[in-house]
Amino acid sequence: MNYRTLGRTGLRVSEIGLGTMVHAGHFGPTDDAESLAAIAAALDLGVNFIDTSNAYGDGYSETLLGKALKGKRDRVVLATKGGNIMTGPKRGSTDFSVDYIAQVMDASLQRLQTEYVDLYQLHNPKVPDLQNDDLYALLQRRKREGKVRFLGASVNTMEEGIAAVKGGRYDVIQIEYNILVQDPAQQVFPLAQEANVGVIARVPLRRGLLGGKITPKDRERFTGGDVRARLFAGEGLDKELAKVARVRFIVKPPVKSLAQAAIAFCLAHPAVSIVIPGARNAEQMRDNASASDVRLPQADVEKLRDLWRAGFN
Repeated sequence: MNYRTLGRTGLRVSEIGLGTMVHAGHFGPTDDAESLAAIAAALDLGVNFIDTSNAYGDGYSETLLGKALKGKRDRVVLATKGGNIMTGPKRGSTDFSVDYIAQVMDASLQRLQTEYVDLYQLHNPKVPDLQNDDLYALLQRRKREGKVRFLGASVNTMEEGIAAVKGGRYDVIQIEYNILVQDPAQQVFPLAQEANVGVIARVPLRRGLLGGKITPKDRERFTGGDVRARLFAGEGLDKELAKVARVRFIVKPPVKSLAQAAIAFCLAHPAVSIVIPGARNAEQMRDNASASDVRLPQADVEKLRDLWRAGFN
């Protein structure tokens, strides 16, 4: 496993981390034993960065992670998030009021069984949330109390990413970046590099599409609370799979799989500090971690960038 510096935090992190949204049932049924095995495998492989959120299963992912890291907390750069609501009657909304963030932050620490997190991120904030002075004062107070070491923002849009970097308040940004979604490399990454803000690339496999195994028939199982039911509704899945077909040329020795190549593509950008694919089980974790040994030819990286600019046509 190779390691990089997470921006101005100075933290040395494995260039491939572990995202734990998958452990909370947002991508279909899960098995706790398999989730715990994925976390254990991550640690064995030298992965030292794990990202979670109070929104994943209404705290379920954090609770599971707290159990897995008991007695091993010092081996992990631990990150969590707050503000986004993914379950219950307020599902799909956010709350960045000072009282709410203070409450959910304390609850996260309890579930994680830790006195502090290395990185606390606002989860899906809008630009006004990023600029909220009262909220920032709370986050700074929690830093002084030793409950948080560094601050970040997990954002969705380019406008939010730019605001998070330019505001100077956040040490790290987390944003979707993959072969099919390259906008951040154009609009956000140069600013992050200039400000020495760490970049966490999430969704590197585009919700499994770039794992190379999803077919049109899988549409039938993306139901209920599976986030892919909304993401790939209607003709969305067919259109995305057509794009995936255009990029399979990158799977050639020494690259062993499309997933490995997709993660390596993210790591090819110098602004990216770490990539956090999810891993449902130990096997997936090992496959993801193997991408740390792969470097795509620059010509292939450029071709992928050109395909994106052309809309994969």
